Amino acid sequence: MTRLFIAFCGALTLLGAPAIAMAQEARLLVTVVDQTGAIIPNAVVTAVRMDDASKKVLGPVKTTDKGLATLEKLPPAIYTIEVEFPGFEKRIMKDTRLRAGDNKHVAILVIQGLQDSITVERDKQAAAADPKSTFGTALTREQIEALSDDPDEMRRQIMDMAPDAVLRIDSFEGGQLPPKAQIKSIHITRDQFAAENHYAGAHFIDIITQPGVGPIRFNTRLGVRDSALNARNPLTAVKGPERSQNYGLNVGGSLIKNRSSFSFSVNGSDSFTTPNLFAATPGGIARSEIINLKQRNDNLYTFGSFDYAITKDQTLKVNFNTERSTNANQGVGLYDEESRAYTTRNNWTNIRIQEAGPLGRRFFTNTRVQLNYQRSVNDSAVEVQTIRINDALTRGGAQQAGGRTARSVNLMSDLDYVRGIHSFRTGIDVNASWIRSDEFSNYLGTYTFESVEAFLAGVPRSYTRRFGDANLRYRNVLGAVYVQNDIRIRKNLTFSPGLRYELQTHVDDYDNFAPRFGVNWAPFKSGKTTIRASAGVFYDWFSPSTYEQTLRVDGFRQQELNVLDPSYPDPGPAGVVSATNRYLMSDDLEMVRSQRVSGGVQQTLTPRIRFGTTYAYTHFRSMLRGENLNAPVNGVRPDPRFSNVIRIEGDAESKLHMLSSNFSVSFMMPSPAAQQARFNWRRGSFNVNHNLGYQRSNSDGAFSIPFSGSPEGEWGPANNDIRHRLNVGINSQALKNLNVFINANISSAPPYTIRTGRDDNGDLIFNDRPEGVDRNTERGSRMINGGANASYTLSFGKRKVQAPPGIMVMGGPAGVVSVNTVGGGEQPRYRISFNVGVQNIANRVNRTGYNGTMTSPFFRLPTGVGQPRKVDMGIGFSF
Repeated sequence: MTRLFIAFCGALTLLGAPAIAMAQEARLLVTVVDQTGAIIPNAVVTAVRMDDASKKVLGPVKTTDKGLATLEKLPPAIYTIEVEFPGFEKRIMKDTRLRAGDNKHVAILVIQGLQDSITVERDKQAAAADPKSTFGTALTREQIEALSDDPDEMRRQIMDMAPDAVLRIDSFEGGQLPPKAQIKSIHITRDQFAAENHYAGAHFIDIITQPGVGPIRFNTRLGVRDSALNARNPLTAVKGPERSQNYGLNVGGSLIKNRSSFSFSVNGSDSFTTPNLFAATPGGIARSEIINLKQRNDNLYTFGSFDYAITKDQTLKVNFNTERSTNANQGVGLYDEESRAYTTRNNWTNIRIQEAGPLGRRFFTNTRVQLNYQRSVNDSAVEVQTIRINDALTRGGAQQAGGRTARSVNLMSDLDYVRGIHSFRTGIDVNASWIRSDEFSNYLGTYTFESVEAFLAGVPRSYTRRFGDANLRYRNVLGAVYVQNDIRIRKNLTFSPGLRYELQTHVDDYDNFAPRFGVNWAPFKSGKTTIRASAGVFYDWFSPSTYEQTLRVDGFRQQELNVLDPSYPDPGPAGVVSATNRYLMSDDLEMVRSQRVSGGVQQTLTPRIRFGTTYAYTHFRSMLRGENLNAPVNGVRPDPRFSNVIRIEGDAESKLHMLSSNFSVSFMMPSPAAQQARFNWRRGSFNVNHNLGYQRSNSDGAFSIPFSGSPEGEWGPANNDIRHRLNVGINSQALKNLNVFINANISSAPPYTIRTGRDDNGDLIFNDRPEGVDRNTERGSRMINGGANASYTLSFGKRKVQAPPGIMVMGGPAGVVSVNTVGGGEQPRYRISFNVGVQNIANRVNRTGYNGTMTSPFFRLPTGVGQPRKVDMGIGFSF
């Protein structure tokens, strides 16, 4: 009996051994992504058992099209896991304990920093369906080099490529452009619907800076513009004097090899222009002449950048910017005479701190903090009353005094997490500002005349004057949280649901949930076609300047006296004297809400030619307008204590249809040898961007009073309803060492409104229109402008230096990602460059400022022209 029992137990043990062994086995699942969170197929994963003397290597296995590699039936133990993929640094996860059951890990690969060049093949359909890498355009190194050295002109050239885009520098919005020597890459992204974006269907121009790396190098530049080479304004008989000088010094390089680098720049400009007067004299004679006054602009700008590798994966980047500027004799020109001049002095400091990199084995973080300080002060040239003849002439003092100080802090942080087919991103965006202001305007009073004839007769329509306490302080806080998930349903199909929630002070509106959803689909195996559709809700921030107006002129802190039909030149007791104006916010004001749907296609026609187009419809609701609660009824104010009581309401709307298209041709190099050829026409590119838009609205702003009495009667083209915008850019390096960039811009005519110029209803608001005439019914003239920049570089010196090795990652056609070293190899010790830039190269007369006031002598006439031809020349030297 005992033997039988022992045999029975042994049989049970043998039968249960496989189940026990199976329960004790470990399974390793590794998801491989790059630093952007994009899945990497075909990466090689191996595991080495460390507590075994044989150091047995298990694998290798390759990741699937979902980026997942699986190693089965591993004994629970301590392993070293290695992940490799061409063009990326090997990822080694040491001392990784695998326990029985599933063990899931995420491996984030970092691009190698020492390779000259390599082409990384991703699955073509998978790359085409990636929402992070489609619908974008990257400028080549040569295109960046061909841009102007003048920061203001460079900004104009960049914004011409995407007029409605938001400019971001190292993930921070706004700010002064860095020196061109510190720009690593420029990338234009279109139709971004993700929950991390505040703007509806955002177009971004992302500028990435790069501190100097390699040996410390210096470069300097000097530029000049003189009226001798510039064209005359066609509205004046003679050409006014003009001059501009700009200069810069940049130094940068490595502080600690492969660990820390820096760059520092000082840039400045001293310039003056001559304003043009286009006004009617009291005798009825039109004056079209230069003003014997120089508008001076002096700027000193510094920019510094510092990178430090805290660990192999975590990088700290610090940027600082300062700017000091003096703008003298502003406010002069067009209708304003010399006495209207005033000077503005600005001081601005900005510090940006960014920390990014993998966090553990599953997450990637990108945290940014921005600190701002700005102070501006205004001074008028003369202190006298202002005389204004509507759209004909303004004389007297500018009445600008005091200034403002603004301090702000902005915190943005993204956390990425990849698990299986899901790529999550969540984050926060908080911006807090503290403003102190003692700005004061119209403190000596302004007479307004309806026409030149009324001025000659000494019969003004109104007299206004502001008095009281100009000092005020307030804060403004904006905040948002968001979560986004890119779900790779199949390798060629990605769903992107997301949700954003926003809040801000001064608006008691807490129902600001913004759901978003997008689809990216690559229907063909070639990966040459990407189809995108998206829909979402977006909100706009309530402007701090609008809120400030309700604080400043609340009827008590400051009063704005209005006198109807006053005596002249002393208002005295004559006329009907009303109490002060007052500006209010509605108690139920909401954030402006927009609903947007879009669909688009991006097509690679050949490896050299790409085309994309997107249609979007956006409906804006809860837009702001003004309502006069105290408009006169039969000449009598309902509340005699006040004059106009303007309350901001949020019941206006706007509807926008937009078709955006872009077409690019890159003349690829036929061979590496051709890159060194003296002449090769293939070194170049061609880009075309076109926007076809149609926008209607029923409000011109928060304090805009509807003349018709209601928003329904104000429907018409929006002020920015420019139907066509076309930009063409050609870049060529056909001749070695010569970089040429030619661009042309065409935009159709903007609208303007016909107004009577009189105050027929006695509300002291000159918005009256003729009977039966709607808002924005007229159009001005289209704008056509073309410019060119060229630079030629000479290198000399027997001694060679290693060029700074910077890595640039660029998405190419059909899912090919190019990873290239920027400026690799040896270069001569010294380089000298000569630059020339021409704005409005054909000197086309672009008429602007069409006058819609019927009492003006310039009714239906243009009152200005776009910039005449200007020529800039410069020289640069680096060593």
